[in-house]
Amino acid sequence: MARVAYAYGVDVRRFRWLSESMVAQTVMRALELRWDGVAEDLMRGELQVPEGAATLPFLQEIVRITELLRLTLPTVRLVSPAARGRWPLVTLLGNARNSDDWLILDVAGLAALTPAERAFLLGQALGHIQCGHTALFMAHYVSHRDGAGHLPLRLFLRPWSRLCAFSADRAGLLAAGEFDPAMRMMDRAAREVPPWFPTLADIDERRRALAEFDRSRIVARVRSSQRFAQEHPSVSELVTQLLQQEPPEALPEGQAPPHRPAAADPPVPPGFEVPADAWPLARCDQRLTQRLGIL
Repeated sequence: MARVAYAYGVDVRRFRWLSESMVAQTVMRALELRWDGVAEDLMRGELQVPEGAATLPFLQEIVRITELLRLTLPTVRLVSPAARGRWPLVTLLGNARNSDDWLILDVAGLAALTPAERAFLLGQALGHIQCGHTALFMAHYVSHRDGAGHLPLRLFLRPWSRLCAFSADRAGLLAAGEFDPAMRMMDRAAREVPPWFPTLADIDERRRALAEFDRSRIVARVRSSQRFAQEHPSVSELVTQLLQQEPPEALPEGQAPPHRPAAADPPVPPGFEVPADAWPLARCDQRLTQRLGIL
């Protein structure tokens, strides 16, 4: 249910149908049978398992984003040094049931980015996972790798491929917390897609949709929380104040404590409230749906 807070509604509904339709699942289950063998081959060559925190320096960043999106931490795989350049900086794969999601990272490439840029790519991939897009990427990768029915599959899955990026871009913006680095990385990721990747929506439409989502209430609330966390990195001061309060005096049985006037609520610091002109998510969805011509 957490994805409803940010995801594009049409995208969520279409992928729900994809996971429940008997026709679609017949195709996806056949691909999943081939995926098991492909996954074993990948782990013998191009991918590897992280061995300790030293091989995965961004673990805390991934954990932070999964907590932000309220998502279970997926399985992490690393691109081997020999396979660098053949994979995007962040990729997702997994089975058709979304029960074994892989977050595939090019650690050296991610290390060269700023924290906000890296957070956008990680949040974008985790948003794909949370919205159930893993099977879409798996289907494209397996069919392209095997060379069996890749073009018909792309045409069949195009209605889902066209929409999935909007939800993922929104998750990436929430993770990055800043609009400009999110936009830069969205443009860069769109230019560096491998040949097997799903055919995503036009980049100009994605830019416009992300700019509109940047005006939404959910973005304002997340940024407010992030600013508060930066300015109040710990609660040690509050704990100290509570410990220094005088303990209540012992009262005779049946006697009520003396009445004390309630303290006034502290004023909300400037910049921590949601602007009155922030858009509801439904407005972002409605404008995007109208532009895409979806009935």
